[in-house]
Amino acid sequence: MSARKINFYLGSLRLTPEHQRLFNYADKLALMQQVFVKIAPPRLAQRCTVGAFVEGALTLCADNGAIAAKLRQTLPSLLLKFQATGYEVTSIKVAVQARYKLIDSNRESVKRRRIGSAGLANLNNLATELPQSPLKNAIRSLLKRQTRGEE
Repeated sequence: MSARKINFYLGSLRLTPEHQRLFNYADKLALMQQVFVKIAPPRLAQRCTVGAFVEGALTLCADNGAIAAKLRQTLPSLLLKFQATGYEVTSIKVAVQARYKLIDSNRESVKRRRIGSAGLANLNNLATELPQSPLKNAIRSLLKRQTRGEE
């Protein structure tokens, strides 16, 4: 479906009474995201998004725990800045929500890691000297994949 058809459909859907509340909420979140990007430290703003806003409680989603910890340190000033922009934010909660990037389906774009000839020789020597064990099996499997050209 083309973007034009989708936009027409969403525009029509926005006008229906059953969906107006949903679209208004989505618009409010989009505006709050824009405000958040302006008031938050730039490095944090790149790694966080507005998640929800319910009854004055704002949820911010961070990419990982480290970003969430840094974000929590700035919560008092963020709360005041949101209130100064006219939003009735009474509390801010931080949640960790990883962003998943779509992997390119073109397998050739993935850089293959190769073990050099000296490394392969050393691994082969190690595998011959090891007693039968899971480690020996893993090294043998790695060597087979490397000789076939797999990762």
